[in-house]
Amino acid sequence: MHQALLIFVALPAVYSVSFFGWCYLAEKKPIFSKRNSRSMLSVICGHTTVLLILVILAQMAFRFYPSLPGWLTDKVLPGRGFKHSCFELLCVVSVLAIGAAEKRWIYVDRGLDES
Repeated sequence: MHQALLIFVALPAVYSVSFFGWCYLAEKKPIFSKRNSRSMLSVICGHTTVLLILVILAQMAFRFYPSLPGWLTDKVLPGRGFKHSCFELLCVVSVLAIGAAEKRWIYVDRGLDES
């Protein structure tokens, strides 16, 4: 039950809050404004599609993790107080790349001043 809760509730919620916060606060790209040439429905459908892709990738990661080779799953890369595996870092980089691609697809500047 904990794995399903993580995949279907926590992952989409954390990703959505992080993505929209990143776009609005760090990038100054108000996605739901007149500056964006994409419609609100297009933004919501695109974000929902990305969430479904992330859920599928998370399920695959949990399912195939036990069968991955040791060099990929051994916690060898040091961090602050704990170690990371190459697989964990690959997952983080993949999510960041998906977020960057989503941001480029969802937000198309119309060229207007502040809304």
